[in-house]
Amino acid sequence: MLEVSVGEQRLLITGDVSAEIERRFLREVGLPISALVAGHHGSDTSSGIQFVRHAMPKHVIFSAGQSNSFQHPVDAVVRRFRQQGSCLWSTAQDGALRFSLGAADSIEIKTTRQLPGQRNRC
Repeated sequence: MLEVSVGEQRLLITGDVSAEIERRFLREVGLPISALVAGHHGSDTSSGIQFVRHAMPKHVIFSAGQSNSFQHPVDAVVRRFRQQGSCLWSTAQDGALRFSLGAADSIEIKTTRQLPGQRNRC
C-alpha cells in the first residue's frame, strides 16, 4: 500500500493486496481518503466490504482496460463503492486520469476521454 498526503487530502494506492491484507491495515490508514486506486483493478479479491466501509473514499479509480477478459472492475466491487457514496472513475471509460490534490478540500480531476456510462457519477 502507498499513502500520499497533501494537507488534509489523502491518496491511497492499494496495489494487488488481498481483502485480508486490507483488513490488517484498517487501523493504520489515515482518514478521510480523498482518492483510492481500487485494488487489483477492481477484482473481487480486493476492496473488501470492511475496508470500503472504513475508508469511505470520496473518489475511486479503477485502472483496467476497456472490455478486458477479466471484466474488471466486477459489479460487486462497483456496488460496494457506490453504496458508500464514492465518485467512480475508470481508465477504461475515462482514459488517463489526472487528480490534483489541493491543500484544502479541493480536488481537480481531468480525463483524456469520456465514454458513455454511469461509472463516474457522484
